[in-house]
Amino acid sequence: MRLPNSSFCVDSVPTFSVGRFFAQARISQSHPATHEQIEIYAAINLPDFATEAEAIAFSNKWAVAWIHENFLELTATKGAYA
Repeated sequence: MRLPNSSFCVDSVPTFSVGRFFAQARISQSHPATHEQIEIYAAINLPDFATEAEAIAFSNKWAVAWIHENFLELTATKGAYA
């Protein structure tokens, strides 16, 4: 999922184990010059859910909140592309 008006992209593909869907989110950002997607964060220890749709919805919401909470820190200290 690409965030509107943003260079951020969220990949929310849950894993399935022991009858549950475990939410995961990988956050990447497009390099302004090359348009290459550069992974900036991966969360693989998110909660589990009964359905795949619930896991995806949770990880998408979680990733958007993470971006909003960390965006200023990322651009200032880690060189992420704005």
